[in-house]
Amino acid sequence: MKPEIIIFDVNETLLNLFPLKEEINAALENEMGFEVWFPKLLHYSLVETTTGNYKNFTEIAAATFKMIAGKFDKSFTNSEIKNILSEITKLPPYPDVKPGLQQLKNSGYKLIAFSNGKPDVLKSQLEFAEIDSFFDGIHSVEEIEKYKPHPNSYQYILSKYETKAKNALMVAAHAWDILGAKRANLKTCFIERPGKSFYHLAKKPKITVSGIDEIAENLN
Repeated sequence: MKPEIIIFDVNETLLNLFPLKEEINAALENEMGFEVWFPKLLHYSLVETTTGNYKNFTEIAAATFKMIAGKFDKSFTNSEIKNILSEITKLPPYPDVKPGLQQLKNSGYKLIAFSNGKPDVLKSQLEFAEIDSFFDGIHSVEEIEKYKPHPNSYQYILSKYETKAKNALMVAAHAWDILGAKRANLKTCFIERPGKSFYHLAKKPKITVSGIDEIAENLN
């Protein structure tokens, strides 16, 4: 059955984090800076959710950056951290994204962007990448205050669009996002971005592709 809605993760699924990675590594003067920071950001977003609290993604990003800076013998003011992390709003889409989204729109699918990021950051990201017009809905977890992969985050989108889980497809380049959606009974599509691999203790996604432009043909 073709999905009624297709839900897209944003960072690393649609947008290339390379400019942010370069900015962070330059600030920390270490090629592993981003690789240390980004998992820490995701870790503490889950800590907030599992302990019943909520801080927005921008706040957690700044706090975790300050945490890991000490590992590299660096210290930054709050304004310096804000400036470094502002690169998140200037990310390019992967080459396959625009043609892939266009194919899906032409096929009549309802497309939803769903991110852990703050609403204003998410909007700026999609506008900068010039892909905002492809989406019928743009949503942040801030609306539900539960970070993905919490089941309630996916259920929120299903309720919003009055769609059953079996009629929704979650697209992501993060194995944890796919795992969360799968366990919430959504259909899933894993995007094999460079450096990304699947978590093999989870059930395999319905679809595995190397780009957004391969999704439409896999739904026919």
